[in-house]
Amino acid sequence: MSKMRELFSHLSVILSLMFLVFLILDQFNPMMNFVNNGISHGLLALLCVSAMLQSVLHWKRREP
Repeated sequence: MSKMRELFSHLSVILSLMFLVFLILDQFNPMMNFVNNGISHGLLALLCVSAMLQSVLHWKRREP
């Protein structure tokens, strides 16, 4: 269980940093279209699922 928690924690941090970079790059060069493409939508869905699973695992760990 701790390996899954660790995996989802790292995945959430990595994907969050990726999206911060995408947003910054999109501000400087909107023609590159980093945020509004299919790959970004898939990565955003993965980030949401990873964050939800990380929260559930953290919540389960705190219960007696």
